[in-house]
Amino acid sequence: MNKVFLPSLIFFFLFMFFGESYAGQSAPQDTVRLSFPEFLEKAKEASNILRARERQINIAQSRRDEARASRFIPGATATTAHGFIPGVKASDPSLPQDQLYLDPGLRNDWEDWAFFNQLEITAIQPLYTWGAIRNAINAAQSGVRAAEFEYRTEEQNYELQLFQLYQARLLSMELQRLINDARRQLVQAEDELFRLLDEGDESIEEADVFKFELFKFEFFDQAEQIDQNTLFVERAWRIALGEIDNNTLFLPEENFLDPIEYQHRELDFYMQYALASRPEIHRLKAARDAAEFGLNAMRAQYYPAVILGITGRYAYAPNRPRQRNPFINNPSNTSSVTFGFGFRQNLNFMQLRSRTDRSREQMRQAEFAVEAVQDGIRLDVTDQYRSYLIARTRVENTSEALNVSREWMRMEQLDYDLGFGDVLNLVDAIRSNLELEASSRQRIHDLNVTIAKLYNKAGLPVIELFTN
Repeated sequence: MNKVFLPSLIFFFLFMFFGESYAGQSAPQDTVRLSFPEFLEKAKEASNILRARERQINIAQSRRDEARASRFIPGATATTAHGFIPGVKASDPSLPQDQLYLDPGLRNDWEDWAFFNQLEITAIQPLYTWGAIRNAINAAQSGVRAAEFEYRTEEQNYELQLFQLYQARLLSMELQRLINDARRQLVQAEDELFRLLDEGDESIEEADVFKFELFKFEFFDQAEQIDQNTLFVERAWRIALGEIDNNTLFLPEENFLDPIEYQHRELDFYMQYALASRPEIHRLKAARDAAEFGLNAMRAQYYPAVILGITGRYAYAPNRPRQRNPFINNPSNTSSVTFGFGFRQNLNFMQLRSRTDRSREQMRQAEFAVEAVQDGIRLDVTDQYRSYLIARTRVENTSEALNVSREWMRMEQLDYDLGFGDVLNLVDAIRSNLELEASSRQRIHDLNVTIAKLYNKAGLPVIELFTN
């Protein structure tokens, strides 16, 4: 029997995504059958990797909100100071309290202490920045779009993996039924072979018995692989659905693995759709836009920004009188507000030039990345389209061969039932039919997965295979 391939790599990814191991469970109490859309929805809700990608979108949105907030008073600070301060003692008691600054003998009074408080607020509002703020906001918005398309890329790839897992479950069920039927046929053939050997049938030789025994052990080896694969797929389903501790048995809605009813289109259709729809391209285009906006924002720093500034200061110490003369300042007991227009210019032009050159190279890098991924997509779509045509031809050829094998097995069975057949010919016919049955199921599985991969490479949602 040909070895049966199951997409083990997909199951490895599932274990990596969810980061949990499966523990042996008791016998299932209930059975729940899920169509692929239901399986897909439930598995996506349980996916930790998709939740992590969603957080990336939230982080990008917070950066955009931060950039938007920079339009209004981006530089505002408040500083307070508190402590104890000594009072003052005049040498001329006749001086008014608000003219103490005229006393040349004014000294600190170390016997008079009071609590001192100070508040200072500064704020700057940009009025015109030559597009620096606007471009920074647009760059942050492009970052949000890039995060959204990155999530969509992850989501589409995960949907493909779930489709492969769903198909693997159908394949394991088919092979399990096939191997169970073959076990019964093998026992009957073995009993009949040894009966004829015991009766001294001259058509049976010892070499035939050895060949049969070798075939039997080879069959048992393959049957054990199928049994273990069946258990493994069932466990992978539980992990994907987030139902590790649930005793419910989850099964596909269908009982049999059938080819997807699909009428393919010309290669150009998939190529053009992929170039227009693949999220990888849109993500890189958003990154290119972000780099371009960043470059424009950097260039704007070569010009002076027009700003409005305001500064307010209030300090109070009850043991130090306020001096009313506008040219005299008592920093411990005063209040003032200053505002006006001004300019802000970064004078490190060498640093600005270096940053601008780096931004320019980042934009060019993003442009080349877009072109590179477009070339890669063209190759991917072409290769997957070729794989689909090959897989479809293999299914058709295997189906024809299976019809011939079934006819041969029926003929050998009929001849043997009528009494003039050869048991070894019947065993060979059963063996050939078993191999072709397994190969047919495997190739149907491969065809369905290849169609889903073609959809994935073209940027088409896999779920559309079940909604059209």
